[in-house]
Formats: sequence, structure tokens, C-alpha cells
Amino acid sequence: MLLQTITLQVDMEDRWLWNLESSHVFYVRSAYNLLTSQPQAGTPVDTKLFWHKDIPLKVVIFVWHLFRNRLATRDNLLRRGVINNDSQLRVGGCGSLQTTSHLFSHCSIFGMVWHFIDRWLGIFAVAPHCVEDRFSQFSFLGGGSKVWQSFMHMIWFASLWEIWKERNNKIFNGKECSILQLVDKTKSLSFLWLKAKFVSFPFNYHSWWLGPFTMLGIC
Repeated sequence: MLLQTITLQVDMEDRWLWNLESSHVFYVRSAYNLLTSQPQAGTPVDTKLFWHKDIPLKVVIFVWHLFRNRLATRDNLLRRGVINNDSQLRVGGCGSLQTTSHLFSHCSIFGMVWHFIDRWLGIFAVAPHCVEDRFSQFSFLGGGSKVWQSFMHMIWFASLWEIWKERNNKIFNGKECSILQLVDKTKSLSFLWLKAKFVSFPFNYHSWWLGPFTMLGIC
């Protein structure tokens, strides 16, 4: 559609023009400035998918609050006047301001959970920028089947829930586990939800732990 108003002139020679530079020569600098000046917007998410009947209600409500930025993260507590700038309530190791996006996506500690979850699932793609995009990615993995989508949502919910519990345990109880232990907790919790959904599920936890896609016949 953008080309419908273009009239080609056979007597003119084609040439490249980069309009972000007065010289019309491409520079990485101007491309970078253009990209970083754009407002960041996550992929629209169908919030009806949150109300997953096979996920405990408290976890569903937690995610509902997460997507509305209502969790008691440091930045929200500061904004509400619950804590002050001198408070030592932090993510628990990375030293950055605790926002929802940082905690569940970019934190150098908790963000590593997704790296190992991706390896477990056999995902080889660019990591989504925000929680909403991660949810969309999980929604489409394994094809369009609602059954596979349900499995992937279980893993996504379990990952967020375990990250949040570990964050709270680290801050309020002074206890912590390794990232690999946190990933194992996510695998275990998602498997328990799966077994609750399918009582006669023929596979064991070891098969699930090795790779859910292979076990479920997606790969």
C-alpha cells in the first residue's frame, strides 16, 4: 500500500537514500537513535487467558495484579509512600531498582530463570522484552492447539509464581536458593498442576523434568 503512490521513472537511476542523515548516507548512530526513541509497547494480551481454571486462584490473581502493576514491588511501595528512599528493601542482590519489568524480565538474578526455562523447553529465540511478550511467546509455542497452549501457560504461571515467592523469601526471611533450584521448583510445580488436571497422566516427573515438549509429543 505504501508503494501505490510511487511512480517509477525508467530514465532515472535507482540509488539508496538514508533520510535520517543530511548526507543520505547510512550511519548506525542514526538508526540507533531512531530505535531508542520509539516508545516501548508490549504485545496486546487477551486477559481472559489469565483465568486458567487449572491454575490455583491465588496464582491467577497474582498475575492479574502483575499485569496491572499492582504488586508490592519497591517502586510501587515508594510511589504509595509505604517506604522511603532510604529503605533497604531491594530485589535481593542485583542492586537495581525493583520494578515489575525488572524483577520478572531483566534482573541479573531472577531473570536468569527464563534462560534455563528456555533451555528446558528447547526455545532458541530472542528473549522477549517484557512479561506481556513472554506470555504471548508461551501462548504460541507448540502450535495452535488449546491443549498445548494450556501446558505452556502452566509453565509460565509456575515460573512467575516461583520467582515471586523466592523474591519474598529472600527479602523477608533472609533465605535463598540457587537459580537451578528455583528452576527445578518451577518444573515440579507445573508438573503437579498437570497431574491435578490429568489424574491418569501416563508420564512421570523425570520425563517432564527432561523435556515437556518431547514427553508430550510436540517435538
